Amino acid sequence: RAPPSELARRPMKPWMQPMASSTAPPAAPGIGEECGDFKRGACFRASCKFLHGGKPASEAASAVANANGGAAGLPTPRAAGSFVAPDGLDVKLFDPTTGFGLFGTPVWGTRYGSTQPLPKIE
Repeated sequence: RAPPSELARRPMKPWMQPMASSTAPPAAPGIGEECGDFKRGACFRASCKFLHGGKPASEAASAVANANGGAAGLPTPRAAGSFVAPDGLDVKLFDPTTGFGLFGTPVWGTRYGSTQPLPKIE
């Protein structure tokens, strides 16, 4: 280890230099910027620092809650429709109450009687 007098003569490393400060405080991140997640329909944070539709997220969230009776801003799932299990339904492949293919089987992602994959719900 070098003596203290030698340490004082060494140039200070750039990352050890004091940071320059300005008289104006730095701008708060997110002020005036639109939320990219919100634009894609993927931001549900009530405390988001970005704007949601031109309003702070807390105000936008309360407007959504008032518009849909306080429910979260998520889509409402649609019912799959009624299903009556036919005689001889293979219960090792299909759920007898819904008709959906069971996970881990070759028919997973289908419904009994359908030849196509389940439609994606937007």
